[in-house]
Amino acid sequence: MNNYLKPPALSTSFSESGKSAKKRFANIFDRNRKKRGVWALVLVLTLAGVTGTMVACSNGQVSTSDQQESTNKEQQSASALDQQGSYAKDLYQYQGTNTGDNSKVAAIVHALNFTDLPLKSIEFKTDSEPYRITVNYLVDSRANYRFSDDIITGWNKNAAVMFSLIPNASEIMFRLYDSYGDFYWSIYNRENLSEHYGMEYFTSDTVKGATGSLYSFTNYLNKVSAIRNTEDFYSEGQKQSSAREKQIYSVIGDDREITVNSGTGFLVTITNAFTTNPPIKELADQKELLAQYTGKKVKFSTYQIRNFKTNVRTYYLFVFDGEKMIAYIDLKTASSEQNVIRTLIPLQVVE
Repeated sequence: MNNYLKPPALSTSFSESGKSAKKRFANIFDRNRKKRGVWALVLVLTLAGVTGTMVACSNGQVSTSDQQESTNKEQQSASALDQQGSYAKDLYQYQGTNTGDNSKVAAIVHALNFTDLPLKSIEFKTDSEPYRITVNYLVDSRANYRFSDDIITGWNKNAAVMFSLIPNASEIMFRLYDSYGDFYWSIYNRENLSEHYGMEYFTSDTVKGATGSLYSFTNYLNKVSAIRNTEDFYSEGQKQSSAREKQIYSVIGDDREITVNSGTGFLVTITNAFTTNPPIKELADQKELLAQYTGKKVKFSTYQIRNFKTNVRTYYLFVFDGEKMIAYIDLKTASSEQNVIRTLIPLQVVE
């Protein structure tokens, strides 16, 4: 508020001279003396009024400012919640969806952003309980999806959201395949969801109560987003196995894969006798290499390796010092692998 105090406009004509002028001036001065007190009083009262107005306005501005600041904070908080919860709102509209509502289930799956896998189709089993939803992802080459940690983490998050929005879904399956068939899949059950890596929070009761309100669902979705990578929960042995597997794939090539549950492992101490006359004939030309590890314990592992395009199988022996691969041999046949296993069994030591 702007307040302007205008001084009084006082003008006098000086057209006379001499005594008349003096008399006039005297009268003026006399009147001025009388009026001066009045004007002073007026001025004081006016200033007091202005000051009062300014104080009142100032007080009003403080009150309005406090109210505005409070309003701004509420608006900012609401805006932040709106931005944070915009994704939650998009999903929350589907809460209470049934497995039989194909279009809504499809909308939920399409809205999920926890994995960038290309969605191919969705299958529904609703003829009898347990009701299941299967989400199929089709990729060009499995060679680009060798290691499943990120994939499984994304599926964990997807399952947590889908179970909360689709209350009568008992099972959810995610399937990843290429033109040569399936190579990754994971099945989730509502009752054991919390048993997966990093999913302790997602008990059946927690999942059931997630959609009580948009606010509760937003908080739930924040918990889903914070689910850690499955690799974070690996034991040291699992981390070592994962590191070894990556090296194996660098050896066998893009068209081949490790056959599930085909591996064997033997911890063996490399002795002078072992390096001088390797008991495994395929290592006969590796004497100098093995001599570098004399006195150390190394891991001998065999695997069946399959060409997923031709289904031709072969067998490999890999030798590791800790996580580091130090040698590998293509054994070619199952009989050669069995000979290696028979040789290593009596040589193995306790880890």
